[in-house]
Order: sequence, then C-alpha cells, then structure tokens
Amino acid sequence: MSRDEAQRIHHLPAIRALGDALTDDTEGVSPVSYLDRAMSFPSNMRMGPWAMGVLGWPLTNEHDKIVGYAESTVYNTIRALHDRRDGLHSVADNVRAADERNEDNARRI
Repeated sequence: MSRDEAQRIHHLPAIRALGDALTDDTEGVSPVSYLDRAMSFPSNMRMGPWAMGVLGWPLTNEHDKIVGYAESTVYNTIRALHDRRDGLHSVADNVRAADERNEDNARRI
C-alpha cells in the first residue's frame, strides 16, 4: 500500500477537523456554541424561595432542583464534547505515530 493510499484511509486532518467541529465557535454552529447559549436559560428560570408563597415553597424548591439538574446536564455535555475532541486529536496522533513506526520497521527489513 502506498503512502497516498494510507493517507486516504487515515485522513488525519479530517479526524482533527471532526473533533474541532464539535467545539470551535468560528462560525457559531458547533454543538458547544448552542449549548453555551442554552447554559444561560436555566439560571433565568430560577424562582425565589417564596415566589409562590408559603404553601408554594415546596413546589418552588423542586422547581429549582430541576433547573439545577438542567444546568449540570448542559455543563457535563459541554465537558464531554471537549473530551471527545481531545480523544479524536489523540486518535490522529496515534495513527501518525503508528505510521511512522511502521515505516521505520519496514526500512529495517
């Protein structure tokens, strides 16, 4: 297999670009850019502790718990997308290193 054929199978810039597409905001269309905007929504949805009066306090308390869960879910999703990007970059680095080692071993033969 020639080097050009190997490059078509493992197109390293495309692997890196896929990871960058998850998190980069250059065009504002990445999943993280949408989630960053959504991150501000839950904080605006919080209610004060006595927003529904004394009898409504348990409902207000539960509502704020749900909003907190939404905030943590969005934050964890953003963090996971950054981890996926780092993983795809690692894959590209590993493929490049393996190709270099294979070429070195082939030269020795």
